[in-house]
Amino acid sequence: MKRKLFLGVILLLSANVLFFSSCEDDNDKPLAPSVKITELGSGHDSPNDKIGYAGSDIHINAEITAEGLIESITLEVHQEDGDFEFHEVYTDAKGLKNTTLHKHIDIPAEAPEGEYHLHLVVRDQEGQTGMAESELIIKPASENDDDGHGHDDEHDHDHNH
Repeated sequence: MKRKLFLGVILLLSANVLFFSSCEDDNDKPLAPSVKITELGSGHDSPNDKIGYAGSDIHINAEITAEGLIESITLEVHQEDGDFEFHEVYTDAKGLKNTTLHKHIDIPAEAPEGEYHLHLVVRDQEGQTGMAESELIIKPASENDDDGHGHDDEHDHDHNH
């Protein structure tokens, strides 16, 4: 009888050790990366106008934190109702815990106007990912005047710079 009780206590203690040690491992795993897009667009009307012009560039700024250290940053832009897309992987922040991403992305002159989705995906060295998304409007080059300031029917006054 004592032997059965002793074996039962040993099994119970073993189960507790396994359970609590596996819980500790989960707490040691770093948080998934966090990504916040702070600026996106041409910068003509505001630094965050979420508008780009074919044949010009867009500016993207994002704050990135990765406790598990950055492995790569992937920028994807694709047309909502079409085939046009842009894909680029950046590794210049590899090994960093946090960074500010600042890029200027050329928009080809042949890029169709319309609504686009932008995805900024950060993968850390633990294999975890964090993502931020945004809408982006691409307008035709004809709406981008010579001094680099976009205009439309509601914005037809001169700029004195």
